[in-house]
Amino acid sequence: MNRIKPVAIAAAIVAALALAGCDDPKQAHAPSQPAPAQPAPAEPAPQATPPADDGKSATETAKEGLGKLREAAEKAAKDLQPTIDKARETAEQAMKDAQPAIDKAKEAAKQIGQSIDDIVKKAQEDLNSATKALEDRLNEAGNKPPAPVGGPENALAPADKLRADTRAAARAGQASVGPAYVGVWAGKASDCAQIDQGAVEMMAVITPTTIRRYEAVCNIPETVMTDGKATVQAQCVSEGEVEERQISFSMATPDKLTIATGTTPGGEAELLRCHLP
Repeated sequence: MNRIKPVAIAAAIVAALALAGCDDPKQAHAPSQPAPAQPAPAEPAPQATPPADDGKSATETAKEGLGKLREAAEKAAKDLQPTIDKARETAEQAMKDAQPAIDKAKEAAKQIGQSIDDIVKKAQEDLNSATKALEDRLNEAGNKPPAPVGGPENALAPADKLRADTRAAARAGQASVGPAYVGVWAGKASDCAQIDQGAVEMMAVITPTTIRRYEAVCNIPETVMTDGKATVQAQCVSEGEVEERQISFSMATPDKLTIATGTTPGGEAELLRCHLP
C-alpha cells in the first residue's frame, strides 16, 4: 500500500498538467515557434500642399481670367477711340481740302488726252516754238541798241553753254524785244553764271509767251506791262502735273523783277536781270 500512494500522487500531478495544457486546443497541438518579426512601418510619401479650395473649378477659373482679359481689351479700345476718330477726321479733311486740286489736275489731263510723258513733250515743243518765234523777232529787229544791264557779276555763262530759250530771252531783254519782263533773271547776281549749268532755285527764263523756272514750265499770253505791272493766266507743267496759275509781274526798275504766283502772300520772288557775257 505504501508504494502505490506515491505513484498515484505522481499520476495525479501529470494529469493536472495535461489538463492545464489543454485549455487552448491550438496551443496543445501546434509546436511552439518564435513570433515573426514585424516590419518597420514605411514613412508616408511627402504630398504637395493642395491648393486652397475656393470652391471654383478649373473651367470657372479660366473663364474668369478670359473675362478679365476681355474687359481690359474693351477698356483699351474705348480709351483709344477718341484718338482713332481724330485721325480719321484729319485724314478725311485732308482729302477734302486736296480734292479740288486733284480734280483740276485730272480734268486738265483728261482735256489734253495725253500721258504725262506726252504732256512734258508738248511743253518742250511749246518752249521750242516760243524760242524760235522770239529769235525771228530778234532777227527782224536787227541791231537795236542794248538796254542798260548790270555789271560783270550779272553775266551768264558763255552763250554756247546756254539753252536756246536762255540765249533768246537774254538777247531780247537787252534789245527790248517783247514785254519788259522778257529776259533771264536770278535771285542774286552770282547765280546768273550758274543758270543752265547747275541747279538754281531762284531763277526765271522768260520769253514773251513762256516762263521756265526751277520747278515748272508755263505758257502765258504775251501781255504788255502797264505802270510796271502785268498779270497773266499761265498753263504750267510742274513735276509731271498740269495746272493753271495766276502769275503777276512787277518791275520798279528795268533790272529788277518781282514774280508773284497766285494771291497768297509770301509767294513772291525778287529777281535781278542777268545778261550775256
